[in-house]
Amino acid sequence: MKIILLNVTLFFSFHIACAQNVGIVRENYFSSYFDSTLMINVEVLDSATIRLGSINPITGVVTNVGSKEFNSGINLNGATINPYLNRYYIGKGINYLTFDITTGDIINDVPIFGALPSSAFQNFRFNNSDSTIYGMVPHNFYSTYYDSIAMMYLDVLDSTQIRFASLDPETGEYTLIGNSSYSNLYTLAGNSIDPYQMVYYYSAVDTLIGIDLYTGTAYSTVPIQLPVYGIFENIAYSCADTAIYGITRQTFVSNVYDSLLMDFTQVIDSTTFRLSTINPNTGVVTFISPFNIGIGGNLTSGAFIEPNSLTYYFSNGNQIIGVSLVTGLITSSVVKTFAANAFALDMMRSTQNCYGSKKKRNNITTKVDDITFSKLDGILFPNPAQNEISLNINLSYNCIEIIDFRGILILKSKEKTIDISSVPSGIYLAKIITDNGKSLTTKFIKN
Repeated sequence: MKIILLNVTLFFSFHIACAQNVGIVRENYFSSYFDSTLMINVEVLDSATIRLGSINPITGVVTNVGSKEFNSGINLNGATINPYLNRYYIGKGINYLTFDITTGDIINDVPIFGALPSSAFQNFRFNNSDSTIYGMVPHNFYSTYYDSIAMMYLDVLDSTQIRFASLDPETGEYTLIGNSSYSNLYTLAGNSIDPYQMVYYYSAVDTLIGIDLYTGTAYSTVPIQLPVYGIFENIAYSCADTAIYGITRQTFVSNVYDSLLMDFTQVIDSTTFRLSTINPNTGVVTFISPFNIGIGGNLTSGAFIEPNSLTYYFSNGNQIIGVSLVTGLITSSVVKTFAANAFALDMMRSTQNCYGSKKKRNNITTKVDDITFSKLDGILFPNPAQNEISLNINLSYNCIEIIDFRGILILKSKEKTIDISSVPSGIYLAKIITDNGKSLTTKFIKN
C-alpha cells in the first residue's frame, strides 16, 4: 500500500507542476503628444492587443505565455481548455481560436460552421471524460415585411431557439446533438460539465438547466431556489466532491417614496456575496460561507476550482480571490499584477480540475451504467474524519473503495472500519460495492 500511495503522490505532484490557470491578457498601447491648447501632455490609445497569460492565484502575478501578442478581438461568451493537448480555445467573431498554452501561439483560426445558418458557437466547455467540446448554437427565426417608408423589405427577429452541439476545434464544424431546442437563453453566469454523469449545466437567470451530453435532451430543468433579487453566478463544477459551486449575490432593497415622481421607487440598501452550492436535481442553493464575504465576481473573468487545496478562485476585476470549499471563508485575496501595458485577464480557465476524470453514466441506449450514485448522508462516520472512518450500513457488501478526485483508487477494504491515517487531506468518494454488484457512493472529508 505504501508503494501505491507513493505512485499516486508522484503522479499528483507532476500534474500540479504542469497545471496552469490561463486566460486572455489584454494590453493597450499609447502615444504621448503635447496639447498646445491644454498645455499638457496627452496620452492617446494607438492599439490594443491580446495574448495568452497565466496567473498564480496565490500571488496574483500574471505572466505572459510566450512572446507573441495579437491584434485580434475575442468573444466573451465562451472559453475552455484541453489539459491533455495543452490547448486553450476562445471565439473571435465567427471564428474559433486555438492557443498553445505552452508557447502562447495561436495555432489554429478557423470559421465556425455547421448544419444551421448560424456561425455562432457559444457558452462552450471541454469535457475531460470524453475529450469533447460542448456548447450552444443560437438559431434565429425571422419574418420579412415591406417597409413603405424605407421602400424595402426588412427582416425582423421573431424568436431564438438554442441547439446543443459539439465542435471540432481543428475544422470549426459543429455537430448538432439530438433534436431538442431550448428557449431558455443562457447568461454570463456560467456553465459547467459533470464529466462523471455526462451532463452539461447552464444558468438561464432563474433556472438551472442540465443537458444530456449523449442525446442533447433536457436532463433536468429546475428553478433556482433563492429569495427575490438573489442570483447564483460564476458556476464551477468540482470533481473533488462532485458539486456545483458558485457565488450567491443577494441584493436587499427598500421602497422609498419619490415626491417628484409621485410614486414609490426601489433603492438598493446592500448586497451580500456567499460561496454556495446548488443541487442540480432540486435547484436548492446551500450557503457554504457562514456570512457575507464582501466580494463579488466579474462574470467575464471566470472562476475555477483548485482541487488540491479545495479552493474556489474567482476574480472581481482587480483582484483574484480564493474561497475554501470546506469553510466558505476567503483564504486569499491579492491584487493582480501585469507586465508592461497589460491591464486585464479575461476568461480564466484551469487545467487541473477534473483532470483524468472518467464517465460513470454511459449512453442510455447501451442500457449499462458503470455506477449507481446514491449520495447518502450519515453512511460514513465521523465525517470529516482524521485517522479512521466507519461504515454505518445494514447491508451485505463486498468491499469499499476510497477514490480521490481524479478517479484514482486510493484504498480498498472489506472492513467496516478503515484506517485512513496515511491518506492526504482532501475530499474523497467512498464507493460501497454490494454483493449483487451494485454500488452506493458518498463523499467524505479527510482532515
